[in-house]
Amino acid sequence: MLQLSRAMKMCPSPARRPGLALLVVFCAWGIVACEESVLGPNPPSAGPDAVIVAVTSTQLAAQFGVQLDTPIRVRVLDAQGRPIRSAVVKYSVLAGTGVFSADSTLTDDQGFTEVLFRPMSTGTVIVEARVQRPGGADRVQFTIRVLADPDVATEFFRVSGGGQTAPIGAVLPKPLVVEVRNANGGPVDSFPVSFTLEEARGDRGVAGVASSPSGSFTAQVTVLTDASGRARAFVRLGTEPGPHVVTASGVIVVDGAGTTESVTFRAEAVPIDEVDILLPIAGQDQTVTIDTLHAEESPDFQGEDPNPLVVQALDEFGNPIEDATISWFLSDGSGTLESLQTLTDEDGLTVNTIRDVSEGRNVVVAFAPGADPVEFTITGEMLEPAEEEGGGGG
Repeated sequence: MLQLSRAMKMCPSPARRPGLALLVVFCAWGIVACEESVLGPNPPSAGPDAVIVAVTSTQLAAQFGVQLDTPIRVRVLDAQGRPIRSAVVKYSVLAGTGVFSADSTLTDDQGFTEVLFRPMSTGTVIVEARVQRPGGADRVQFTIRVLADPDVATEFFRVSGGGQTAPIGAVLPKPLVVEVRNANGGPVDSFPVSFTLEEARGDRGVAGVASSPSGSFTAQVTVLTDASGRARAFVRLGTEPGPHVVTASGVIVVDGAGTTESVTFRAEAVPIDEVDILLPIAGQDQTVTIDTLHAEESPDFQGEDPNPLVVQALDEFGNPIEDATISWFLSDGSGTLESLQTLTDEDGLTVNTIRDVSEGRNVVVAFAPGADPVEFTITGEMLEPAEEEGGGGG
């Protein structure tokens, strides 16, 4: 009332000014101006014994860039524990960064007040609420553990699947596995990972990567991570022995920027031991002379042995197989085989010979498990006696 009366004394009376509306506006301005001159630009502080206490927990959790689920709520009391109304509570960030919904708030008639907060940095953010009182301030702090966006990948690493060995053309027994995690160490679901076949031996139409062991194998496949943050790809090796290389890559966030991270898997294709094809190289369809008229050591001897019988052992992709066992036997006619079993060399080749074939058709068979047998036909022709020259007559 004192402030109002002072303001009214500063206002002109109706008799001195003709406009009532103008008079009311001017007096209202005077009231506000007079009140500000008395109170000053800042509201009054709480009493000297005012204390501020936390109503919500002082240990909070939040997600980066997302407003806290509950407000930061405090209460201001006097020394007897009674609520203080209209006390000014101010807020500030002590560690980290974030945004309050207001820099200060007033307590209600029960001494309560609250503010909303949005953290703008990850890790630990510390905020403070304080109430000013003569000679200083009473404070309460809140520690907020701020987690990063769970869908933003920051780590990309290899888990398992490297260093495997398998026969050529086979699917590696174990998948290639990578894992993707966010800044909080949690898995990132549905993150795209590209698996690319960088190096293969032989027919690239056979080698490739796929999302399942029975899938379509191509030069590249993109697989999404599962709930555990892992992506898996399967590899089919090429048609020739040797090293194979697959790269897995994905775009993650490092220091706030997107960057492509990759890991490398290596595998070794080894030869196949099983013979799929037995290929005749030399010695088929021969005709030889059998000389029973002359002794073998005689200069007139015209008998001959068949040429060597040669086969090559190949795998299903046409690669030579070393140390494959080839069995031999006579299925027709007669003769003496040098060996009943032979081993192929590094080129998959092996040789056998036969002697003393009989007149007519002789058949030698070469075979290996898993392959069609090869037949060598040798026709023996008897040497005819020479006709005597001239004749007796009288």
